[in-house]
Amino acid sequence: MVTKSMENSRIIELMAKKADKGASPEELEELTRLLAANPSYAYFHEIVHALKGNQDHLELMTPKEELVDHGWQDLSGKLNEGESGAGLLKRMHVGMRWVAAAVFLIVLLTGALLYYKKSSAQLQAENPSSVVSYAGFGVTRKLVLSDGTKVWLNAGSKLTYPNIFPGDRREVKLEGEAYFEVAKASKAPFSVHAGKITVGVLGTSFNVKAYNGDKDIETTLITGKVQVTMDNEPEKPILLSPHEKLTIVNEKESAREKKGAGVQVPEPQKAYNALRYQVQRLPQSTDNGFVETAWVNNKLVINDESFEAVAHMLERKYDVSIRFGDERLLQEHISGVFEKESIDEVLQILKMTTGFRYKVEGKTIYLSKQ
Repeated sequence: MVTKSMENSRIIELMAKKADKGASPEELEELTRLLAANPSYAYFHEIVHALKGNQDHLELMTPKEELVDHGWQDLSGKLNEGESGAGLLKRMHVGMRWVAAAVFLIVLLTGALLYYKKSSAQLQAENPSSVVSYAGFGVTRKLVLSDGTKVWLNAGSKLTYPNIFPGDRREVKLEGEAYFEVAKASKAPFSVHAGKITVGVLGTSFNVKAYNGDKDIETTLITGKVQVTMDNEPEKPILLSPHEKLTIVNEKESAREKKGAGVQVPEPQKAYNALRYQVQRLPQSTDNGFVETAWVNNKLVINDESFEAVAHMLERKYDVSIRFGDERLLQEHISGVFEKESIDEVLQILKMTTGFRYKVEGKTIYLSKQ
């Protein structure tokens, strides 16, 4: 009866013969059958051909890393199952020529494996497989990343991140708004690229708001510390302490064309030093929360915002389009707290303090001055 150990030894013997170009046609056919039944050895067989310059066997992308590790454990295990490397070679019952070839093969495989692992790590660091998660208009979404970091995506937001973070860094890209509770990892900083800023942390909770259509980019720190770097001034990082909010104003405000506004706000001339910012201390609300993160609990808190900014909030939360028929409404300032109200109920409440009329046609809301 042929044992698994004998079969593995036979594979090594035949691979050594083939590497030395001394295998008969029958032995090559036998090796093919054995490799088909033992895929972990099949991978090492391919590496030998790749290192020997065979253009048909360049297999850096094909095998899975766990298959490689398993195969190498099997191979190295044969040298540690109660017998020395010399004892294993003696059991092969081959001439000294094949013994030498087998030893050479094992050394070659060791170097090949180290090369492959290094190449795989480099490839993963340079181009890790990315995941894109969306929260459409009218919904929010919670995510848990591979390192344990929790992310809440607000409506109309997109987060791009690696399926598995490389060991020395954790980077994500945000379009829209998200609240992060970052898992601590002292040797792997966590960075959020959002709009024209990068927020870097080690382990903390914070909110980033960077919608393409908004004129402000906001970073609100709840716990821990963060460092915010503006792309056009990387040498001047901004450090935030708990309960501080950084607001970066982009003077190139975009018109409300994306949602089909009835009144378009003209774009000002491009300015080369367009970014300015302010840091402010946040007052806590009566329920020990913050206006900036109320959306995580499905609340819409409006604190003296322009009607134009409020329209963006309502569009994202309720999946509607708002069109202004009178540009004077754009600069009206509004406050309020909403949680379970429908869009019609919100508009009814807002019109009590702001003089406007509205008409609803499907998902489009038309506003006009009273």
